[in-house]
Amino acid sequence: MRWFLVFAVLLVAVIVAALQFTHQPVLWNVTEPGMTVDEVRRALPKAVPPAEPKRLANGLELKLVAAGVDNLERAFDAELYFNDAGLQMVRLLPTRALAAAAAVSEFESLRHAAALRYGKERPVTAAPGVVAVAQARWVAGRVVITLQLERSGAMGLVTMTYATDAVAGRDS
Repeated sequence: MRWFLVFAVLLVAVIVAALQFTHQPVLWNVTEPGMTVDEVRRALPKAVPPAEPKRLANGLELKLVAAGVDNLERAFDAELYFNDAGLQMVRLLPTRALAAAAAVSEFESLRHAAALRYGKERPVTAAPGVVAVAQARWVAGRVVITLQLERSGAMGLVTMTYATDAVAGRDS
């Protein structure tokens, strides 16, 4: 009887380890790091090629956009960035600009919702050229989530970015 229990425990441990090993990390929503453009379009049917191409300073190329996607119970427009290794970053932009005070309130509300989902907030080191009024960051596996509040005149923009740790230059 003991050998059966030992065997059962070992079998369960091997199955759990195998499932964790084969589990793909989620980048954002239904996307995974390294997905191709076609894989993302199958997983996220709203995603379409952008009206205008865009390439970031780090070499990532905007290849898909999706309007009106949900994240933390808010509507955003998504920009999906790729390199030769596939999908590396998703940037969520607000569907509308907010008055500065409303943007601060929205930032704090999203900060609270993100902390509930992703856990402890990590320290943020301001990146060169970033003019964010406020930032918050979380790490979930190989994904770095950054929440930013930016000002544009009298208006505020709250954005979220989900990036692989290699692209985000993670501060752990």
